[in-house]
Amino acid sequence: MSLALYLSMSSFALVASISPGPVNIVALATGLRHGFRVSMGHVTGATVGFTALLLLSGLGLAELLLRWPAASKLIGAAGVAFLIYLA
Repeated sequence: MSLALYLSMSSFALVASISPGPVNIVALATGLRHGFRVSMGHVTGATVGFTALLLLSGLGLAELLLRWPAASKLIGAAGVAFLIYLA
């Protein structure tokens, strides 16, 4: 991979991880309400999920989805099923 690709992915990772998005706000609220130790589960899950997102996008998940559009629908259905399970 080229240096330009590494720099662009690193910039994206930095900006996305420090921006005050909903995950950071929920982590702050959990920490304030339940304490540091309990909130670490949420922070760990968000970190693992963000890392997986970066790895999959860096390894070419978009190319896979362009080649097999049915995979996008399958991933979407799995996401909906997981959200229903959580509800």
